[in-house]
Amino acid sequence: MKVALIDIGVSKNEVENKMMVRHFSFENGKMEEKYKEPEEKHGTRCFKEIVSNTKNTNLQILDLNIVNDSGSLNVFPMVAAIEKAIQEQVDIINISLGLTEYSQELYDVCEKAIGNNIVILSAASHRNTISFPADFNNVICVNVDQNQNEKIRTVGASAITVSMKDYIITENGVEFDFSSSSMACARACGYFCDALGDVPLNDKHKVLLKKYNIKIRNSNNIHCDNIIEECKIKNILSNSKIAIVLLPETEIYKIKRDMLHKNIVAYYDHEKGGFYGFVDGKESTDFDVIMLMSSLYCDLQFPVTIKEKYKNYQVICIGNFLKKNDNEYLYDYDKYGATEMTVLERPVIAIAGLCSGLNKTDVQIELLNQLKKDELNVKAISNNPIGLLYDMEVFNYPTELKFPDIVYSINKFMYLTEVNEEMDAWLINIGGAIGQVNNLNTYNFGKLTDAYFSAVRLVLHALLLFKS
Repeated sequence: MKVALIDIGVSKNEVENKMMVRHFSFENGKMEEKYKEPEEKHGTRCFKEIVSNTKNTNLQILDLNIVNDSGSLNVFPMVAAIEKAIQEQVDIINISLGLTEYSQELYDVCEKAIGNNIVILSAASHRNTISFPADFNNVICVNVDQNQNEKIRTVGASAITVSMKDYIITENGVEFDFSSSSMACARACGYFCDALGDVPLNDKHKVLLKKYNIKIRNSNNIHCDNIIEECKIKNILSNSKIAIVLLPETEIYKIKRDMLHKNIVAYYDHEKGGFYGFVDGKESTDFDVIMLMSSLYCDLQFPVTIKEKYKNYQVICIGNFLKKNDNEYLYDYDKYGATEMTVLERPVIAIAGLCSGLNKTDVQIELLNQLKKDELNVKAISNNPIGLLYDMEVFNYPTELKFPDIVYSINKFMYLTEVNEEMDAWLINIGGAIGQVNNLNTYNFGKLTDAYFSAVRLVLHALLLFKS
């Protein structure tokens, strides 16, 4: 069993069996079999974690120190290290590090490793922010879950969590958790050394699929049709009279009535307990569908009063609701899979925020209104259900974000829209904060934002960023 440990170096002084480890370092733009004394202990700790969690007696570790001449980490040394691991025909690559910028070159070399029957493990970000290569679809992303009893739990197509209870230390009745995704990744690597054994001709990914239900995705499996399927909610809006219930209740006072979709005819007055027409303000039952829209992060109960009083109407719940979720009616990023990028021709205005609660949707609606007054045909994208009121393209917020899939999907949807419809510009409200301060966006800090920026190559366009 041969493992490539791509990190900041393993200290020779900490290796008992010198024959177990070969040392490489990044110098003069390439990986050379040459020892470099590490300045920090991160790599050495990962090495010890791997060794202490495997019973494999034929273990050999390649210490690939990717700290460059300036002492920093960047994508090129990581790519070079993976290339070296492929050349050395390793079985597993352990990367308990992460980069915050998407790199197609890094993705491609990971794809090359997968094609050479190599398993890649990478640590999720400690802060749940974006992290590459952990967020790639061809890499197993590893995180910590102290509540699980099993050693390894599969929590996504290619994501696992590891129990690290021995890293919890109690002092004077107070618990301190010293676990990290870096050590969890190394621990999982040790487990995988046992699970995969010493049969190099076995398809390692099939072994992991059978044992743990880990599904490594490959770009060869991603397809794209050159059509845009109209989402169900658009079809409903086009063919039915809609009465809306907005949550929180105060949202009803923000509505720009002159911008509403033509088939949204009534609204629910929470104080009066009935629906009222937007045109005449009179109580009304002249509609076909009741649509509940919640822009809140918490899950809400279906309002009993509406359910009982209007039981003969079709009710659709868009947003976060308990026991009723119609978000599958929205656009789905996964339906626009592709394997390459296309250059978009229309200018893009993107609205992003450092955290939640900054009224990005209000800004988008106001800006959309002004642009339409200037007779511009603007396509607006949002993850907020409120966007449906104004005929925006509303996407269901993804539960899992894998790169480059999400980048290609966004890009392909926008490209197909440009090809098939007359339009002048894009106005995008990107859901999810780009800062750690948003505690409600625990797993996807900045990931969707980064995906949109990559998909539309926003460096060439305009970015509207709100800090407060």
